[in-house]
Amino acid sequence: MSRYRRRSLLAVAAAVTTALIALSPFGGAQVAHAGTLFSDDFSDRDTAGWSRSGGTWSVVDDDSPALHQARADTDDARLFAGSSSWVDYAVQARVKPLTLPTNGAVALLARASGSTTYYRLALLPGDQVRLEAVRSGAVTVLGSLSRPVVAGTWHTLRIEVTGSTVRGHVDGTLVAAGTGTIAAGRIGVQTRYATARYDDVTVTSGTATPTPTPSVTATVTPTLSPSPTPTGTPPAGRSSVVAQDGSGDFTSVQAAVNAVPVGNASRHTITIRPGNYREVVTIPADRPYVSFVGATGDPRDVVIHYDNASGTPKPGGGTYGTSGSASVTIDGSDFTARHLTFANTFDEAAHDLSAEQAVAVLTRADRLVFDNVRFLGNQDTLYHNSANTGTIGRAYFRNCYVEGDVDFIFGRGTGVFDRCEIRSLSRGSSSNNGYVTAPSTMIDNPYGFLFVNSTLTTDSAGPQSVHLGRPWHPGGDVNAIGQVVFRDSVLGAHIKGSPWTDMSGFSWRDARFFEYRNTGPGSTVTPDRPQLTDAQAADHTPQRYLAGPDGWNPIS
Repeated sequence: MSRYRRRSLLAVAAAVTTALIALSPFGGAQVAHAGTLFSDDFSDRDTAGWSRSGGTWSVVDDDSPALHQARADTDDARLFAGSSSWVDYAVQARVKPLTLPTNGAVALLARASGSTTYYRLALLPGDQVRLEAVRSGAVTVLGSLSRPVVAGTWHTLRIEVTGSTVRGHVDGTLVAAGTGTIAAGRIGVQTRYATARYDDVTVTSGTATPTPTPSVTATVTPTLSPSPTPTGTPPAGRSSVVAQDGSGDFTSVQAAVNAVPVGNASRHTITIRPGNYREVVTIPADRPYVSFVGATGDPRDVVIHYDNASGTPKPGGGTYGTSGSASVTIDGSDFTARHLTFANTFDEAAHDLSAEQAVAVLTRADRLVFDNVRFLGNQDTLYHNSANTGTIGRAYFRNCYVEGDVDFIFGRGTGVFDRCEIRSLSRGSSSNNGYVTAPSTMIDNPYGFLFVNSTLTTDSAGPQSVHLGRPWHPGGDVNAIGQVVFRDSVLGAHIKGSPWTDMSGFSWRDARFFEYRNTGPGSTVTPDRPQLTDAQAADHTPQRYLAGPDGWNPIS
């Protein structure tokens, strides 16, 4: 592939040597990367941190633990959380109305400065979603949207407040935007003559465009019995702390990995304190069940990075090659990472190499989970692969951010990108600013890359200048028949009207490329955009992609 001048990653490289907060600063739509003020997925099975005002609240099982309000005879059941001093923030939650009579409502609240003063985004009977300002109990309607509201169906509600502006979204769609005078306050959940469940409540500083949470509908998620616990799931195990200042158990990430016993049979959690960790990290195949967890919950605070490229000379001769350029290589199964950043900061402008692929993360293992993780790079950022052509490597990317330009999500792995932001960097071209994916899925594997309820954005690539993907046949392997689906996602104007293209003499039409129910300016359906039918879409869900023979289900 040709060498292209990178843009935003140069800022990343400079920032890594100066200030952490400046590393590839974000603008635009990065919900998962704003500072987290509060979150509760109710996995602790209690309502600690919430204050109650009416109703009967408990935590019950609904695939995962969820908050349940059981009283249908009260006109105002509420829980509040957070700080009365919060000003500009976004609150998002999954919401499932269970009973919703004609006088009922199920709502999410923001800037609750008192028990009767707040902004409210409500699911209402008659297929209505309404954004309201409630002041001392008096209701002002800021706007509404006609949208199917079905009892027993999960919806994602989101309220963004900044200054005097308030916006409401349902399932990634703007309900309304308006202005108000409620200056600060907590968040909350509420029912009126209704029963409901709530899950995955998250409050982030700033007001980025929503990264939608999938709604569970008949066509989006098929009816499946609960997946069994994967064979070999370990009990809770050991832990260690990495801190550059010497306050932890180790000062480098690799040293902490090396200390994990060979053949480790229990979860080993490595908590990483804030810092820029410039090192090449490898999780060997004989060290499964390793977790990396950023200590603060903000992925910008912990950055693991290096700057090798494919053509970078090795000390002993030769070059690293694409796989060898990876800053982090994951060969150990059942690896998880949360709240941190992986980056390859290779500076294309400062080098003149014949091969400038520069991988941030290479995966070659199975059952991997990345939650609230950033992957920063340029060409070939995320290499999601498997141990060999005869095995499948599965990974679940939830609320993640991936950036790059050329083939920056590639490989033969099976990966689900759920509620992620996929950001294309500009190469300075008016017609071709790169390719989001380059799958090399093997022909006997029905599942490659699935992007669901995600958002495709750009730093400055012009309209109609980025391809969704092209088929990669490593070494000309005719059995590598790439498979990609973009569904229920928002595609920016930078995506081409004919978004798939050929690669190295192989036609994209022979690959397995599809879309389904995407929105946004880059989603216009044309003859060059194969679409799934509703029946086909039922086989292309996160659960189907990840289940495998062991019934693995990391989705929550």
